[in-house]
Amino acid sequence: MWQDIIEVTDEYFQNGLVGFLITLVIVLIGVEVLRSIIGKFIRRLITIEKLDETGGRFAKRMIFAVVYAVALFGLVTQIIPLRNVSVSLLAGSGVAVLVIGFAAQEAFSNIIAGFFISFFRPYSVGDIIVLPESNISGTVEDINLRHTVIRTFTNQAVVIPNSTMNKTIVENKDTKDKRAKNFFEMSISYSSDIDLARKIMIEEISKHPSLLDTRTPKDLSNDVPLVNVILIRLGDFSVDLRATIWSADFSSGWSMTDDLRESCKKRFDQEGIDIPIPSHNIYMQK
Repeated sequence: MWQDIIEVTDEYFQNGLVGFLITLVIVLIGVEVLRSIIGKFIRRLITIEKLDETGGRFAKRMIFAVVYAVALFGLVTQIIPLRNVSVSLLAGSGVAVLVIGFAAQEAFSNIIAGFFISFFRPYSVGDIIVLPESNISGTVEDINLRHTVIRTFTNQAVVIPNSTMNKTIVENKDTKDKRAKNFFEMSISYSSDIDLARKIMIEEISKHPSLLDTRTPKDLSNDVPLVNVILIRLGDFSVDLRATIWSADFSSGWSMTDDLRESCKKRFDQEGIDIPIPSHNIYMQK
């Protein structure tokens, strides 16, 4: 029975069914060996800091895609009907080639854009980025051959084609200098003591563990204060105070301003500093 199957199917394979199966096994083993070698080599480059995580991921996927394409092409050439069809399409059907090329245009555009992103690194995997035009912000979770995945702060995965990311405005919160400048504001009523409110804000900010001291030696010699609180606005209902504070990165700065908002509110309550509530006076004429 096995001999009958071989005789019937031999005409469909260049080297017969047995030869095709042997080729298939060799190709699969070769692909797995190459995957292992390439994976270890790229991990080694990342370890010795010759390549970053983002570039390593993209390079590995590009190489794997080429390996798979070559392996698939090698197997197709062993199957006579598929080989004849592929040759006919490439040699005799310009329309088919044109249609396939047009359909693949966007895919190639995304691959090229992904290469530029990985090479020039406007952002990397793990960076916190903001897309102002789309009102999207979050952490870069992955950059593959087709798209970039952003995990938002509400834990939603946003998938954006690389060609789109390559053209849009990206605000990177985690560049080489990851320090972040944060603006912390509090509003008090017109009847409250501004100096006391300023003193409370300075005390609460100064003792927060995430506060980063960015003063230079010259600033220290000139007794430049660690924290400065200024009056930035006289509003309709409030007196607005602001402090510019630095943190090691965007995330810790975000948490620090949240903490300070709460601690300053509690201190204001203890010290009799009023948080303003919008109000209107209505005058009625008899």
